[in-house]
Amino acid sequence: MATNNTGKLEMEKEIKCNPQKFYSMIKYTLHHLHTVFPESYKSIDVLEGDGERVGSVRLWKYVLPGTTEILTAKEKTEVIDDENMLIVWDIYEGDHTNHYNGFLLKMQVIPKGGGSLVKWTIEYEKGNEEGPDPQQFMNMFIMFGDKLDAQLVAEA
Repeated sequence: MATNNTGKLEMEKEIKCNPQKFYSMIKYTLHHLHTVFPESYKSIDVLEGDGERVGSVRLWKYVLPGTTEILTAKEKTEVIDDENMLIVWDIYEGDHTNHYNGFLLKMQVIPKGGGSLVKWTIEYEKGNEEGPDPQQFMNMFIMFGDKLDAQLVAEA
């Protein structure tokens, strides 16, 4: 990634559910999110692999918070680290490439007291200096995490 147009956006969010349960839901059922959160995720199709392992490729159709336009993104699971409850996705194709040359998403679940902390990190390279910050994407990930947490707490 070119140095002058690169950036990193990080956000930590406390959740109340069991950390392993949250991590497992992301790891094993990510490609079913559109059935749970249809307002944000319209479809998620596994194109390569099984959707649960490194190398899996998915095609997402989604809507960013505060918008109505359906966007697409193709992502590949790059890292699954069960010991550290860390998953890394390379989002390499889709509508966001109008503004970004590179877009990497990391999610790590960190046990904390009775709940956990979810750390979301977006590493990006803007296609040009005027490209937007990826805050809308971060807002979508945080909103998803909050909804998943609430669902898992309700099911417990």
